Amino acid sequence: MSALPTAPVLSEEHLRQLAAARKAARKLRRAIAVASFDGWTVGVFGALTLLTGLTDPSGLLMGAGMAAVAFVELRGAGRLRRLETGVTRTLGFNQLALAAIMIAYAVWRLHIEMSGVSPYQAYKSADPQLARMLQPIENLTHFIALVLYGAMIGVALFAQGGLALFYFTRGKHIDAYLAKTPAWIVAMQRGGVVL
Repeated sequence: MSALPTAPVLSEEHLRQLAAARKAARKLRRAIAVASFDGWTVGVFGALTLLTGLTDPSGLLMGAGMAAVAFVELRGAGRLRRLETGVTRTLGFNQLALAAIMIAYAVWRLHIEMSGVSPYQAYKSADPQLARMLQPIENLTHFIALVLYGAMIGVALFAQGGLALFYFTRGKHIDAYLAKTPAWIVAMQRGGVVL
């Protein structure tokens, strides 16, 4: 009969080091949570965009771009868990890519809205009285589209830009954590143990 391996006994010093490492990793845990949440959120919206944009090539491109961003974000969250130092730059540039995708889509839709043919044109040309009745509705839908796509540009600039800045500043926290944390704890975390 083989003996079961015994669990390593941690000294009081080891427990102190673990507590200090847990406290020091707070900002890293937050970055991991943000990357995971953002990855899943962008992935869900990317899938919905793909499904609703089956007849619109620009919608398909945006959905595919969002799916790629979600993949990189979720993969980056895993790399953050393993304390890889270069991942914060990847995540920051990933957010800038998402901002570029959103802005390009919004600008394209604004261009279509400003230069495209009215969806009410067939009805308006058939009856002048109907054309007068539809004019306020056409103006309202035009205004809503301008506000919607303008807001999308604003969100892309501020939300994704802010998140990119957040990720770019996390690199120094990983470096500081790796410099201060005992190697045995870092090896344990890179092996998948969560503090």
